[in-house]
Amino acid sequence: MSFTHDDILLPLAITVIIDSKVRKPEMNSFGVQAKGLFDLFELPSLSDNAILAWFEDHSAELEKKLNGPRRNTLVLRALSRFKEQRDMEAVYDAMVSISVSDKEYVKSESELIKSAGAIWGFPRPPIKVDKA
Repeated sequence: MSFTHDDILLPLAITVIIDSKVRKPEMNSFGVQAKGLFDLFELPSLSDNAILAWFEDHSAELEKKLNGPRRNTLVLRALSRFKEQRDMEAVYDAMVSISVSDKEYVKSESELIKSAGAIWGFPRPPIKVDKA
């Protein structure tokens, strides 16, 4: 199956936007992860500026949808494009990398990662994090 740049950037952008705080570490990770996935999926690479421009062009609309009644539909559409194990694992790993890049726990981000795992049939890891 062939993918487009939009297919790759959409779930990554959702991961950045869903916590309502776009931070530099997340944007840095967004670019790094996007480039890695472009390479994996044999897509032409985009410059850092082109990746940032894509995010800026789509972020307001994505934020509106993520705060609206069709939030789950958007997430499901973004994730269900990936059906092969290798593809799902690669996008999931990229989403997790973005999620943890700001070193901050945000419930909505955690729920997105859990949802992605459930949609793709990944078992929950046997990890319990205790509050210090």
